[in-house]
Amino acid sequence: MISYASTVDRNYKRFASAHANCDNVAYLHHPSGVTVLVLNQPLTSRVVNVDFGGSRKGGVDRADTKVSGRGKKGGLYLQPGTRVCTIECEDGTSVVVRAGVQGSLVEVNDRLFDNPDLVRTSPENLGYICVIMYGAQHRLPNGGFGKEFPKKYVQIQMDE
Repeated sequence: MISYASTVDRNYKRFASAHANCDNVAYLHHPSGVTVLVLNQPLTSRVVNVDFGGSRKGGVDRADTKVSGRGKKGGLYLQPGTRVCTIECEDGTSVVVRAGVQGSLVEVNDRLFDNPDLVRTSPENLGYICVIMYGAQHRLPNGGFGKEFPKKYVQIQMDE
């Protein structure tokens, strides 16, 4: 049997949130400073909707933010308590996903509009939630991340 680090773990480090109200997310952090926000805990029910809309009347819809240029200007600035999205499940439960770090929202996952269940079925690949960056010359968020999660390994049985 041969064991390999998963594709995600070869390129990213996996961290927990340092904030108490963000225990349902994990961060896949690339050495270039790009961080991908994913769900940490698997959902038990099928996901029917992922809402990136503003929390208040007239709030900013996260899906409408446009960034441009090398410095990704125009991204929505996030605080640790900022609601990124709400995930609604078939059984009636909803999960509020908060940023957990200070940074700039660069991109939300457009695939989730057509197939929201990707958050449950493929959370670290096609079902990521958003991409966050931290500004010029910053590769880590202010306050840092929580603990680092261990790498996941893929095991392959070799026939002899």
